[in-house]
Amino acid sequence: MSKIVPLRPGRDPIRPVLMLLTSHRLDCLLLSMRSLQRFTNLGRFKKIYIVANAVEPDHAAILHRFMHTTPGVEVIHCSPRGLVPAVNAVQNEILSNHLDDVVVKMDEDVFVTPLWLEHLLEAYRAHRMRADIPIVSALAPVSPPGRFAMNRFLKAAYPAERAMYEGAVVEENWVYHRWMWEKVVHEDLVGAWLASGQPPYFYPDFATINCVVYDRRLLEAVLPLPVRKETDAPLSDEAAINRVLAANHWRNAVVSRALAHHYSFAKCEQYLRSHVPLDFVWQHLQDLWRAEQARLKGLTLRRYIPAGPMAGASAS
Repeated sequence: MSKIVPLRPGRDPIRPVLMLLTSHRLDCLLLSMRSLQRFTNLGRFKKIYIVANAVEPDHAAILHRFMHTTPGVEVIHCSPRGLVPAVNAVQNEILSNHLDDVVVKMDEDVFVTPLWLEHLLEAYRAHRMRADIPIVSALAPVSPPGRFAMNRFLKAAYPAERAMYEGAVVEENWVYHRWMWEKVVHEDLVGAWLASGQPPYFYPDFATINCVVYDRRLLEAVLPLPVRKETDAPLSDEAAINRVLAANHWRNAVVSRALAHHYSFAKCEQYLRSHVPLDFVWQHLQDLWRAEQARLKGLTLRRYIPAGPMAGASAS
């Protein structure tokens, strides 16, 4: 399996705020939280907000435990179910309080991979002076920006399977959902991608908010999010972001080495669950964990094992 290349710490360490939204996919959330705990130094975050929208009691209990066992976590419950008014009102409050911070936003069905945050923040640092690129995204293969970024790679690597990754929009394309996940969990598509020498960034003029980072440049353009359905403004933050990207001719930087897997869009979820269940995804994450532990162990051994005799010298 190809390795994600570690990065050197930046001179100005960024302590972002993490905002994670959850509502009804408890099994997805459990995998999402587990991948965060395994592949992220959660102490890197200045604050972690979990926005819990009309969750069930067992869901709330898991969040409560996470909050009380992880420093810096705040769970904010809101209802009724839906973006308007509950979720948007909470997002408005959180984001308006963090205009001077860097914000990472994730959905409950996103599973991060080793070094995702390091690569994401390095990309943010590289673009933070660009007025025309106010948002940076992790590469999520099951997303429109992900397919945009991987398009040429897929055509070169899987020329006989174009019918599987072309066609309908990703949000409604159950064939693409299944095909991509089967390639990820069974054929190491990500390893092939990382080994293929891709450019560091891709720049679509649209975004999905499965796993993104942004700051004041974007927040001032989209806040406040609507809290009433009768307004003509886009109801979701994703729609609001895409509206301002289009209006200002801005772009989204997709980071080729920051992998964060998005499980499914709503219209394809039930079909995907019947063909690539979360058990398969969990096993894939387990494999990533073992590979990462082996990598870290190797680094430790190389750091502490004394060097052997110098070349040309004879050992006594």
